[in-house]
Amino acid sequence: MSHGGGDDGGNDERWLVSYADFITLLMVMFVVFYSMSQVDVEKYKKLSESMRVVFNGGGPSSIVDANINQGGGAEDGISKPITIPGIPQHPPDAATVASQLNTMLLSFNLGSGISVETNIDGILISLSEKLLFTPGTPELSPEAYQVLDTISVMLNPIENQIKVVGHTDNTSPKDPRYKDNWELSVARSVVVGNYLISMGLAPERLILSGAGEYRPIFDNDTAEHRELNSRADIIVVYKAGTDVVDFYQSNQ
Repeated sequence: MSHGGGDDGGNDERWLVSYADFITLLMVMFVVFYSMSQVDVEKYKKLSESMRVVFNGGGPSSIVDANINQGGGAEDGISKPITIPGIPQHPPDAATVASQLNTMLLSFNLGSGISVETNIDGILISLSEKLLFTPGTPELSPEAYQVLDTISVMLNPIENQIKVVGHTDNTSPKDPRYKDNWELSVARSVVVGNYLISMGLAPERLILSGAGEYRPIFDNDTAEHRELNSRADIIVVYKAGTDVVDFYQSNQ
């Protein structure tokens, strides 16, 4: 049986609509893949909002906000970061900050009296007894003030918590006020903490503790090793869920 030809012609063209939708979705997929290679959480938010508008119908035809710098360019062979107006760039990671601190503090020519590294808690600044304290006591040495002043300038503008841990070697305290190394190590953390407070550090940011002789860096087999074990550690604690220390504010 023959049928009229008018409707057949219209049906033959319907595939073009589906094909056009497929091409649009394919384009969106490639835009998403491109965005994933240019890591930036705020850009994802912008992209997600724009995609929502497109899929719900109407709205601007542009997928990505024109005000976003989408990266891809390079200076000295390094890709430029993606930036969004009004949003600061991501703060430096802990390894970068630790390297910068180490370089700066070593400029004081303190030798092995100071070290900076990262650990599970944050950035660890370790200051030996030779640098900080009169041996066997919690009293700050004359050399301690310049270093603590410099450290306080770096710590004051940031929001991270600061942990100060006092340590000793395995010899008995020379100060008769302290009956054992537990008391001496706690006293050392309190002395360092109070000095940082006097230099402007908010006290609510401080965590003070003592470890006595029980967390040595080396065996207590030489005078030099005991000197390095007897120390104070200042730790810039990572913010929850990150390995980043936000030094961005200090540069504003």
